[in-house]
Amino acid sequence: MRKLFGISLFFNAVFFACIVLAVVKIGSPRYLFQLVKYRGNGIVSLKKSRTSHLNTLPVPTGKIIMLGNSITAEGEWAELFQNTDIINRGVIGDGTGDILERLDPIVASHPRKIFLLVGVNDLMFLPLSKIEDFYEKIVARIVSETPTTQLYLESILPIHNDLRRLKNREGSLQTELSLDGIHLNGEGYLILKKNLEAFINN
Repeated sequence: MRKLFGISLFFNAVFFACIVLAVVKIGSPRYLFQLVKYRGNGIVSLKKSRTSHLNTLPVPTGKIIMLGNSITAEGEWAELFQNTDIINRGVIGDGTGDILERLDPIVASHPRKIFLLVGVNDLMFLPLSKIEDFYEKIVARIVSETPTTQLYLESILPIHNDLRRLKNREGSLQTELSLDGIHLNGEGYLILKKNLEAFINN
């Protein structure tokens, strides 16, 4: 009986250690709850569905492509900028490697401009050297295969520390601009629009 109690205690300690490690690595308990409740395994099916949908859509030549992860995917860019030349090619959950894999139809369409926002999903899973390698390959392909395209590299947006620890408090995303500390709400997209507007319209 004492042996069984010892084994049970050991596994409970390991489980608790895993929870603590997840909190330290990924973020606060509140963020983990949000991840399970609103994203969880559903992100895989959403990613597959979105990618499959985009694979069936042609990319017209000479358009403005918004390329990236869920922050791009969830933006109504054509409406925001009142510009029907803008095409959304964001996919929820995408990282730099995913962008590289689905770059063929985008570069083949020789866009007028590409706005690239990607990388935050990689930070939990890939070393910085690997992220840099993928990023450099994306840029190299665009520059070499569609040299007339104007490429705009958007920096990873700040996050909110109370929900997810990837940046220091001085650089945190304002709480009123997001519901989960990383994805933008309507007000957040309006601020992003303001920062991109001059580059979209020039």
